[in-house]
Amino acid sequence: MTQPLENPSRRRLFKGKIAKQPSLPRLPWVKSESSFTELCNQCGDCISVCETNIIKKDELGLPFVDFNTDECTFCGKCQEVCQQPLFLDKNIIESNQVQPWPGTITINQTCLAQNNIMCQSCQDVCDTRAILFSYKSSSIPEPSINLTDCNQCGACISTCPQQAITLNLANNIEVAHV
Repeated sequence: MTQPLENPSRRRLFKGKIAKQPSLPRLPWVKSESSFTELCNQCGDCISVCETNIIKKDELGLPFVDFNTDECTFCGKCQEVCQQPLFLDKNIIESNQVQPWPGTITINQTCLAQNNIMCQSCQDVCDTRAILFSYKSSSIPEPSINLTDCNQCGACISTCPQQAITLNLANNIEVAHV
């Protein structure tokens, strides 16, 4: 296990990495990107306890979620092991009043079904049944996402053969395919 940094922002300064990094999906239910980058000591404990191995390190050594490999099961192990005050209060999380990431899942134009090729792989892996297929202008049903039902687990992202599904964070930066 690596030694936690006393002041990670100082290390980033000395590396010349003070410019704003592109937004990545951090761990679920972090308070904010700014508090996360300031308070995370890069110990790697969250990476070692992730049951689906989707937590990776970015170029600054900060953890982020990579939906290209698997989905988040919301097991909470990353929150339990973290010694820093990075996460929202447990009562807020359990009340289901806030999404795990500040953004939405979208499907772009490279989707096979939207191009008249039969594919429903995203619907097949969606446990919450948030992805629905309906007939619109062709004989192939097209997908739509019910954002109310979507829990942002990312299962659809890793399954899509066209990488047509992305998590768009609130600041409108696409982050699914890093």
